[in-house]
Amino acid sequence: MRADSYEAAERYLSEVPKFTRKNPLEQTREFYDYIQGLDGGCYAEERLGSIVHIAGTNGKGSVCAFIESVCIEAGKHVGMFTSPHLVTTRERFRIDGTSISEEEFVEAFNWLDGRLFEYKAINAEYEPSYFERLFFMGVYVFSRAGVEFTILETGLGGRLDTTNVVRTPKLCVITEIGFDHMEYLGDTLVQIAGEKAGIIKQGAPVVFCGRRKEVSGVLRRNASFCGAVCHCVSEKDYKINEIKKKSIDFSVHSRYYDYGRFNIGSTALYQAENAALAVRACELLGFDGKSIKTGIENMRWPGRMEEILPDVYIDGAHNEDGIEAFAASVESAADSFGDKCILIFSAVKDKDYDKMIRRLSGLLAVTEFVVTHIPDERGADLAELTDKFRMYSKKKVRAFEKPEDALEYALLSRGERGRVYIVGSLYLVGFIKERVSRL
Repeated sequence: MRADSYEAAERYLSEVPKFTRKNPLEQTREFYDYIQGLDGGCYAEERLGSIVHIAGTNGKGSVCAFIESVCIEAGKHVGMFTSPHLVTTRERFRIDGTSISEEEFVEAFNWLDGRLFEYKAINAEYEPSYFERLFFMGVYVFSRAGVEFTILETGLGGRLDTTNVVRTPKLCVITEIGFDHMEYLGDTLVQIAGEKAGIIKQGAPVVFCGRRKEVSGVLRRNASFCGAVCHCVSEKDYKINEIKKKSIDFSVHSRYYDYGRFNIGSTALYQAENAALAVRACELLGFDGKSIKTGIENMRWPGRMEEILPDVYIDGAHNEDGIEAFAASVESAADSFGDKCILIFSAVKDKDYDKMIRRLSGLLAVTEFVVTHIPDERGADLAELTDKFRMYSKKKVRAFEKPEDALEYALLSRGERGRVYIVGSLYLVGFIKERVSRL
């Protein structure tokens, strides 16, 4: 189905999950190999430049953005494929830090539509999933742009992820691993780490977060099996020096450069760890110290403790470990705002939101909780979310069916020096961000 507008392309893509499901990786790879042979090899993997493949539970998008920012600072032409998006699907494809245009999106959509039509003569049963379609569109976009680097974020897991069809990454990065998507990846950290480690390829160096011993062991064993050299980044490799109202000052220990102190425009403590992973990755990619330092400090990534209005912050934390990292950042900033702190929360129903709510309910800095419903069939039941907060907290809990009503209430109730946090789901964050953009 060819699209004559961006709206038509996005609408068709949104309907894909209704009639297809994720394919075995072998089938995805067969189509990937097919398009690489088209037009004299215009879409061959080498046309993607040096591929940096990134997996993990939390921090993937931020590490991608840090590396992208360093590439730009170094004058490199870089493409980045990430997920999910917050407001528009175009956000998933960035070239040199900017989302592709609607025209470029439609061009990629129609190119893929044509190639799939031709491929039906070889395999009539193949029907790519939503994520597969976006990935193949990314291959087209980045190949056409002639990028020098392609940064690929996995969607879910690693071993069976669509992005894992790539064969020759320059570098693999595995961020912090925790509990999420257990119905697909396993219910222990060892099992989950094994799935994430599936992106490791023969001879490609691996940078990974070494916070958990059992996870590090799995990653090291998988890397050894592939003949890949490991570079572990642990809490010993970075130090937070100062937490300011709008930024964090930290240091990264390096065997290559003396960076001095980094200062990033974020109040999220977890970004220090993500930055340290990106620093080590960029060193291995051969970037100079000045480009690394400036690139790290200039990075901006939406939806991660992002200030969208004065003292109104959105954060995409949506699992237990992510909420723990978010909570630590809120606690560290408690002295920098006034008496009132209102937290807006929602979640999708397939998440373990009981543990998330229990942790958030213990935040001393929060004076009131506002619960809302994500306007999507995946949204968790509003009454159940509200009851959970009232079970774990004695503080005031208000419920609003519509996120925009929840936000309006919070803005009116916080007072002149109060703060508002919005957390629990990237769907919620995206919805609020889009509404605020209209103000």
